[in-house]
Order: sequence, then structure tokens, then C-alpha cells
Amino acid sequence: MNFNIISPITRLNEYATLSRSHLVLQHILHADYAEFYRKRKLIEGDFLILDNGAYEGARMPTLDEYRHNINFYRPDVCVLPDYLLQPWGKTFNAATRFLDDISGTTGEYEPQWLYIPQAEPGRLEDWNRSLEQILNDARVTWIGIPRALSTHIARDRLARVEAARHIRRVHPSIHMHAFGMVDGDIHELPYLEDAGVESVDSSAPVWRGWLGYSLTEQRDMKHWRTVGRECNFWANVLPRAYEHKMILHNLEACGVNTGR
Repeated sequence: MNFNIISPITRLNEYATLSRSHLVLQHILHADYAEFYRKRKLIEGDFLILDNGAYEGARMPTLDEYRHNINFYRPDVCVLPDYLLQPWGKTFNAATRFLDDISGTTGEYEPQWLYIPQAEPGRLEDWNRSLEQILNDARVTWIGIPRALSTHIARDRLARVEAARHIRRVHPSIHMHAFGMVDGDIHELPYLEDAGVESVDSSAPVWRGWLGYSLTEQRDMKHWRTVGRECNFWANVLPRAYEHKMILHNLEACGVNTGR
């Protein structure tokens, strides 16, 4: 399973390049960030998934912004509009309408399309309904399994694994990507891979290590639940030797070959 490494911008060259697969966030409007991922695709031939920033609370890109970013990054896969923890129909209708509107308008290049089923907290039946509806749409070749399925919708730490197993049974040709890690839980990763998930992304290995926290020490994990914060992509206090070693340790715990 490919691990898409998310890092603050100042250390993309050091950490994100340890993977040949990347999740690119459309809402990060920074020249260095954009050029890094454009070169990873066009020069290095890496695999790119273009996300929409919904999890980070960003404004959903317009159709024109999607077109521009698709042609700029040339992603292999593009995430359709989704609305975190909102009624399932809002995401389903927005995604299918988007596909109708963008079809044939991106020039000579068109990526594969990824759909993230969404639902309100506790509404697992709605999440499943959204999934079953989109599996009938041949334009969608990837399913994204959000962290929120485990934390808010099903409220079960293994819900993403069970969802992936179900998808693999009913639609064996579909591709799957898991969005984020559930509280930095490295133990979920081999189960996701065994269930057929092809890739996962997370800032946890780098960002927690950047602040001196391990993904394998229970004391660090417990403390992070109290003091942890979202990745600061613009962090300018660089990791020291100790934090750098911790970042590499965390990445290795996630199955990344760091070359050490």
C-alpha cells in the first residue's frame, strides 16, 4: 500500500520524496508547494491524487479552478466535490452534477475520478447508501474512505477496514484510497492493505515527529490527544536532529522505506 506523505512546505523535498505517490491539496496556494508537486508529476512521473480541501475546511473549488488545477498538476486521480459530515445527498448530487459539467471540458487531459461517500454523524446507513449509489456510475473508478467513517459516522475504529472489504467483494475492479489516519493508528494500516486499499495519506508521521512525538509510544499518543494540532504547512521552525530522527521513525512505522 502506498503511503502519501504530507509535510510542511519547507521540507517537502526531504520527506515527501520518500514516496512516489502524493496527495495534493488544491487550497494550498503557495508557489513552492505547487511547483514541487507539478515537477513530481511531470518530471519524476510520480502518482498524484488531487484533493479538494474539504477535510481542512477549505472552500470547495469552482469548476474553473478544478479545470485549471487539473491541467496544471496533471493528476492521475482527482477527488470530486464532497461535504464532510453533511447529508449524503449533498455530496452525491454535487459530485454527479460536477461530472456532468466537467465532462469534455478539460482539454486533452482527463484524470480518473474519486468519490468520497459522506454522511451525517451516526448515519452509517446513509454512508452505505451513498456508496451503493455511486458504484453504479461508471465514470467513478476510485472510492475514497474518509477518516470520519471511523470517528464520526460509524464510530468504529475498524469501520474503514470493513467498508474496504465490502467494496472489494461487490466491486472488485474499483480502486480505493484511505484519507488520513485514525488518530495516527499504525495498526489499522496492514488491515487496510489486506482489504484491498491501494494508498493512504497522512501528515501524522512527519508533523507529529516535527513536534517530537512518536507514533509507537503510547505515552506520546495519549499526550497528543490533549495537545495535538493540525499540520502547519507553513511551519518555519525546522525540526532539529532529534525531531528528524523521530520523523524517520514514524515514517518507517507506517511502512515507508527511509533509506536508513
